[in-house]
Amino acid sequence: MVLDLVQKAKLSAGCEVFFDNLFTSFPLLNKLSEMGVAGTGTVRQNRLNKVAINTKKELMKKTIPRGHLEAVFREDQVLAVWKDNKPVFVASNKYEATVSGTVGRYCRVQKKKIQVPIPDCVRQYNSFMGGVDQLDNSVACYRIPYRMKKWWYALYAWTINASVVNAWRLRMKFTGRKEPLLDFLRELVVEMLQTHGKPPLIRRGSLGPAGDQRTDGLNHWIVATDTTEDGKKRRLNCRQCSKEGKKDNKTLMKCEKCNVGLHHLCFKEKHSLPI
Repeated sequence: MVLDLVQKAKLSAGCEVFFDNLFTSFPLLNKLSEMGVAGTGTVRQNRLNKVAINTKKELMKKTIPRGHLEAVFREDQVLAVWKDNKPVFVASNKYEATVSGTVGRYCRVQKKKIQVPIPDCVRQYNSFMGGVDQLDNSVACYRIPYRMKKWWYALYAWTINASVVNAWRLRMKFTGRKEPLLDFLRELVVEMLQTHGKPPLIRRGSLGPAGDQRTDGLNHWIVATDTTEDGKKRRLNCRQCSKEGKKDNKTLMKCEKCNVGLHHLCFKEKHSLPI
């Protein structure tokens, strides 16, 4: 993917590209070095290829200070691990793993902002990272939850999230004004519901008659509920029991005129005037 984009962009020797841990690998850096293109990016644990450097799990077990730095080299490539809140692995074929400055971080122990030393490769990556990193960051802010067994739903939800972020950035680009992502998302949801949404279906008679009809004392008969397709009586919620908050409120009887489920013991109370 990276090499294809480099070729399509017609990048010449001396250019520089940055990518996140989805793309970074040592064979990619080798190929970029042959092309004369510099590359820098974060690295995943499963792509370290047994490099002689502490893993993320090992560094988390050790009590090392914030800003701790380790690095290994091979030809023009460097792999550095820098301890921030969590260890960060960065590989590059241009920048060194030497401390070139500091960065502000909040310390919970001292309860104030402190300066932490940062290597040159990490500082350059933070300065020029964009595209995928910014997209992932924006998508994670208001992500659609997808904890379910359907494997494809994660891809479907991510596509919607990415489309929302891209549409938000396009509108800010064309309007020339900044806008919170949450405000854009709320406006988008309201517009989609008004255009494609449908009101909930309400069965006629499910809400029951008006108060004067309920207590008129005319032709209120208790009858059995309707029969389902398999020949069984339909179980309804007793309107009076539901009003009183009782748990076991299923019944096979109803009022023929009001068309609401009622127990035979609740029939009189339902149609009587309130005290």
